[in-house]
Amino acid sequence: MLSEVALQRVIQVGLKNLRNNPEAFKEIFDQYNCPEMQASYGIPYIEKIYSWFNNTKIPVLQAWSFDTDKIPGFSIHLADESEDESKASVGDYFGMGQESDILTGAVTVSIDIGIHADKTKDTVLWMYYILLYILYREKPLARKLGLQLYTYRANDYNKESKYMADNVWSRWVRFRCTVQHYIDSGELYIEPILELDVDADTSGGNQITNISDSVSPDNN
Repeated sequence: MLSEVALQRVIQVGLKNLRNNPEAFKEIFDQYNCPEMQASYGIPYIEKIYSWFNNTKIPVLQAWSFDTDKIPGFSIHLADESEDESKASVGDYFGMGQESDILTGAVTVSIDIGIHADKTKDTVLWMYYILLYILYREKPLARKLGLQLYTYRANDYNKESKYMADNVWSRWVRFRCTVQHYIDSGELYIEPILELDVDADTSGGNQITNISDSVSPDNN
């Protein structure tokens, strides 16, 4: 299960679908148009965000270097991956019979999604809420690609201190999900069992006379 690649594709498809659906985009930021916020924001501000989104290339990268040509952008980093014993299958097998047995493993994966922009923190905020919309809207696609039971948490803005001259702002979202790894058990090589040929000696004890690689007791 290629978790990072699957998540990358979910975000890429979500961005494409959102560009083709201006009404959905306006719903994301509709709160800017409520009566209490119209004086500072309102429809002109929403249209400003929409114009920026439609005219800005936003790459989704595996890992991320601070290349100014890739800003603004999203980055995908594996944070942690571990087998989840509470979700393990019985005997770690799935299927009926020797021909269909599949080795499985339920795995909990944590992936860091970086949101990176320059010049202003407002851009990071817009991208954050666009990302949240995509994570909810594209859940059917995520499940189809094997990302199940996912949740997220986010931190506040921070400025990448090594790149202050580029004025790079970031926000990180920790994406956590369950995936299932599969492998055909028939493809596995099983080491032969070492078998000992034992003869009785005249003292009544046993004497090892031969070591065989055979796995069948009929070969003694």
